Amino acid sequence: MKKIMFFALLVVFILGIVVVPGYCQEMEKKSYKATGRPEAYIIDVLVARPIGILACAVGFGGLIVSAPFAAMSGTSEQAFDAFLTEPGEYTFTRPLGQFD
Repeated sequence: MKKIMFFALLVVFILGIVVVPGYCQEMEKKSYKATGRPEAYIIDVLVARPIGILACAVGFGGLIVSAPFAAMSGTSEQAFDAFLTEPGEYTFTRPLGQFD
């Protein structure tokens, strides 16, 4: 009984070692054109996004300073879009690695 159990476990173990790499080979690799370049992701995460966050903070300060003037001229929405919406969209809604 022990020999049969040992042999069955050995067969399962060997099949597991042989079959799993076979499944790994069937997976398709995506090209860099379809997924983007890794360098662009790194630059985006380490440089562009932090600068975008700073731009949002500076834009908020600029909006506070320009709010009275924008209110008097009736361009509050344009000021809000220029100071907060555009940097916010660039920082938080733009796909990773795309600098359009």
